[in-house]
Amino acid sequence: MTTSSPLKFRYSYHSSHVLWLIIFVVSFVLQINWVDNWRFNRDMVEQGHLWLLFSGHIVHMNWAHWALNMAGLAIVAFFFSAHASFKQWLSVILVSVCVINVGLWWWLPEIRSYVGLSGVLHGLFLYGALREIRFYPVSGYVLTTVLIAKLCWEFFNGALPGSEDMTGGRVLTEAHLLGAIGGIIVWLSSSGLIGRIGSARRKNG
Repeated sequence: MTTSSPLKFRYSYHSSHVLWLIIFVVSFVLQINWVDNWRFNRDMVEQGHLWLLFSGHIVHMNWAHWALNMAGLAIVAFFFSAHASFKQWLSVILVSVCVINVGLWWWLPEIRSYVGLSGVLHGLFLYGALREIRFYPVSGYVLTTVLIAKLCWEFFNGALPGSEDMTGGRVLTEAHLLGAIGGIIVWLSSSGLIGRIGSARRKNG
């Protein structure tokens, strides 16, 4: 008779963990006392404070909002990190931030202030789910379908029930959609689909 040893958590290092740790630490430090100075503020950006376009994504309305987004970041770190390189994950963050910023500036001009990582997280989640299809097709397709369904619900019905109670303020679901678009753009680029589509068009032309 043999006895099985209890399951043990085994940490497997990935270079992207440094990226997640940096986001966590910087976000935590700014949340202590610098939220108002680092949030996206349209009036301040118009005056030349362009860094607020980026810093607004790592400060939050309150600690509950921060904790929810850090929990989401932890899920990305532990379940999706190995699916892509440090450079690819960084690309998802930067592209998602840029797509959200463009959307906030021209699509949602009535938004004067914005905080939170949730838009970028949707880009990271969708990119990770699409990458997972390559390694674990069943779970990858399920996750992708669930995320797209969530985005469709939010687009037509607004924030999920209870989400604004948890965060303590308005949930800008448009930022979730924009961030997800950023994740899709990087996925299309890294998978070579954009290049293949361009080559096909040139051949047909």
